[in-house]
Amino acid sequence: MTRAEFLKQVNEDRLLPVYLFLGGERLFHEELLEKVAGGMLSEAEREFNLTRFNAATITAEELSANLETGSLFGNTRIIQLNEFENASAEVEAALLNSFTQLPQGVHLIVSALKLDGRKKANQELQKRIPVVDCNKLSNTDLPVWIKQRAQKMDLELTSEQARLLGERSGGDLLRIRTELEKLAVFAGKSRKLTEAELEALLPGDPEPDIFGLIDAVAGRNPSLGLPRLEELLNSGENELKILATISRQFRNIAAALEAKGQGMTSRGLADYLGINPYVAEKSFGQARYFSLTELQKVLDRLLEADYRIKTGQREPRLELELAVVEIMMK
Repeated sequence: MTRAEFLKQVNEDRLLPVYLFLGGERLFHEELLEKVAGGMLSEAEREFNLTRFNAATITAEELSANLETGSLFGNTRIIQLNEFENASAEVEAALLNSFTQLPQGVHLIVSALKLDGRKKANQELQKRIPVVDCNKLSNTDLPVWIKQRAQKMDLELTSEQARLLGERSGGDLLRIRTELEKLAVFAGKSRKLTEAELEALLPGDPEPDIFGLIDAVAGRNPSLGLPRLEELLNSGENELKILATISRQFRNIAAALEAKGQGMTSRGLADYLGINPYVAEKSFGQARYFSLTELQKVLDRLLEADYRIKTGQREPRLELELAVVEIMMK
């Protein structure tokens, strides 16, 4: 099933109880789930009726129990089981035994970047569950997608500009989305960028995406955040630099939350703090995930990590990973 066919089912209120999102493009997994949740759950219902599990860490008993539980309040509950390629044999069996008996109103989304086709459980899963194609775009399709996404953001890019953006971002759609948001803010009402402006705004060669990590951490999304952190660390990025960048952004988020309460706009916050308007706008969006009390706890945990690393109490990589996981899982 193509993504367009799946979205048509969502829009026509013909959603089936179970789907398998399969393919290596994480952005498609995220956006399709968001489309489902946005159409079926109110903001208040999401806290209770949108549940995400990692197949690598959930037990078979926990999975079975959750698949047997209906909506806590309201008529709809959505469960996403991420990284099914890393599931244990017990979790695979639990899923195959339970997904046909979901309570009324419960929808299950199983997500996998890839599956070993030699395993009988994976063969059975793909036979019995509708598969939604979430594969990466080809080099031919990528510039077309970039231009279309830019237009939705009220930004006009030439074919060459779209090609350059795809090349500089390494074909990573999550990074491309972030870059397009930045470019759209810069272009403003003019909707266009000169070649010189684009060259100045785009990153150089493809590089690990620290902003993607911050988005995932702020959005409390381990399935995106942990691979991003791993990519950064494996590239040789300094742990204290990553930690400082995350801490700075969470301070921006705290400032955005207070600014919202005082009726300030993101542009006003940018001027007040002397930060990039794009960063201020992102901070406003990320602030919805937190209360001031929660943000204080996050900042305290990041400060604790900084102290432990600098005083040699814990190995830097381990301490950074622990801090990031704790923030995303709270």
